[in-house]
Amino acid sequence: MRRLVVASAILATLLSLPLGMAAASPTTHPATAPTDSERATAALQYLLAAQRADGSIDGSLGETADFVIGTAAAGYDPATLHGCTGEAGVLEFLATASDAAATDAAKTGKAVLAVVAAGGDPSSFTNRDLLARLAALYHATGGAYGDGATFSQSFAILALVASRQAVPAAALAELEALQGAADGSWSYGTSAPVAAGEGDTNSTAIALMALDAAGDHSADSTGLAYLHSQQLGDGGFPFQNSSTWGPPASDPDSDSIVLQALVATGEDPEAAAWSQGSSTVLTHLRAGQGSDGGYAYPGMTENAFTTSQVPAALMRVPYAAAVHPTPGRSLPTDACPSPSPSAASSSSPSPTAQPTAQPTAQPTVQPTAQPTARPTARPTARPTARPTARPTAEPTSIPTAGPETSGPTATAVPASIATTASEAPTSAVAGATATGGPPTVSGNDAAPPDGLPAPVLYVMAALVALLAVAGGGWVLTSRPRKR
Repeated sequence: MRRLVVASAILATLLSLPLGMAAASPTTHPATAPTDSERATAALQYLLAAQRADGSIDGSLGETADFVIGTAAAGYDPATLHGCTGEAGVLEFLATASDAAATDAAKTGKAVLAVVAAGGDPSSFTNRDLLARLAALYHATGGAYGDGATFSQSFAILALVASRQAVPAAALAELEALQGAADGSWSYGTSAPVAAGEGDTNSTAIALMALDAAGDHSADSTGLAYLHSQQLGDGGFPFQNSSTWGPPASDPDSDSIVLQALVATGEDPEAAAWSQGSSTVLTHLRAGQGSDGGYAYPGMTENAFTTSQVPAALMRVPYAAAVHPTPGRSLPTDACPSPSPSAASSSSPSPTAQPTAQPTAQPTVQPTAQPTARPTARPTARPTARPTARPTAEPTSIPTAGPETSGPTATAVPASIATTASEAPTSAVAGATATGGPPTVSGNDAAPPDGLPAPVLYVMAALVALLAVAGGGWVLTSRPRKR
């Protein structure tokens, strides 16, 4: 009998071991891929951390306008964009920057887009009539806005559509005339028509967006055919699918503006027609996002220039499309640097701590409430010269309305924000980090599906084993012995 009891105790112990080991072992849950909305929020957080004290992104009206448009497209209130320090707001910068761009049709048009996206009235934006400025740049004899270049003409038309103004038929005809008859493309220049091979994806995409927004679909088939011919094997788009400037490479700016054009023309960017095997423009755009939400032009570090147009594209919102931001809803500040420990842990309440807190709160509230009619369009004043080192990024976001001196270049990227291209993690990491989505649980912090913590199950398993041994011992000791 003694042997039976001992054997039972040993058996109970052995049976309880797997349960204890299973409870103690890490229970991992597969990481959930972030949604495109979460990715857009992550990119916006990156831009928020890059926002300058004057409220701008890189001092550029174009990039700043795209920041406003993307923020509204993702459902956040552009009036809350005061960077990490709570100083000047993004709308304050757009108001003053629009004055300097009063003779630039592309920048003025993009400013109008931003104002409308932010819920404002472009005819009365902080005592500025942006629509009147745009009208003053129209040449009725030929139908051109400003210099008549593709981006100038396109952003002017988009601005009129967004603000529900009539678009002159001559303006549409002028933009149509810039299309190349040979391959259906547009170029950022003013020559018409574009010679074969001279067009680019960025100019073609913005022209298609403008024409379609105005209800003119006559160029869809030829324009889309050109864009299709430019798609690379990774699913993305380069500035030009040409080896003239070296091997073509897909980049986030070109991906974004083409994605917006596809949506504007009623195309499905994930359909078989726009797929290269399992790769699409969306898979390429998602894969290029860094862990901090930023994007980098191929061979360069992450920067605000390349990131600024991505959020609206991820939200499938073309220029001039309706957006519905939630008033007062602000972006998460996860990407903002932590406050300095020395300032926070100061033992004596010196005047230094007091003024610091005061200015921060003050500007935040003030600018937020002030501009409700925020400018929207980031004046695409990038491509003026054919991009040699960085074709896609420049023409992509901003037109030929004269290059902004502050437009992002390799040297313009803030060192505090940029990270090396090799550090760009997978899109899943970027999205999960930025949006606070369900993290992958590992180690002893894991919890099984029933919700009980691993340590509790381990203790329960150990108690079962101890009870089995104790019970066997009790039976053994309580049994009367033979004399």
